[in-house]
Amino acid sequence: MRRTIAAILKVGTLAGVGLSALATLLFAVGSPLARPVALAGVLALFATPPLRLAAAARGFWVAGDRRAALASTIVLGALLAVAARAVASSPL
Repeated sequence: MRRTIAAILKVGTLAGVGLSALATLLFAVGSPLARPVALAGVLALFATPPLRLAAAARGFWVAGDRRAALASTIVLGALLAVAARAVASSPL
């Protein structure tokens, strides 16, 4: 479970930072792709914590620790509910 969670953190962080750096370069040269690439970078960074929580919940469930799996699932649900509310109230 540790390896999976570490891999999710590594890939999510590297993808988000890499896309954000690319967006910065695209912005500097005036490319119209800068905004969508920046958005993809931000989404990669925002998606990392929920993916880690889902992996933890699954790992705890498989290991037989139902209480920790339930706690992880509750936190994941709360995180997703807050994110959905933020998106719904966003002026974009």
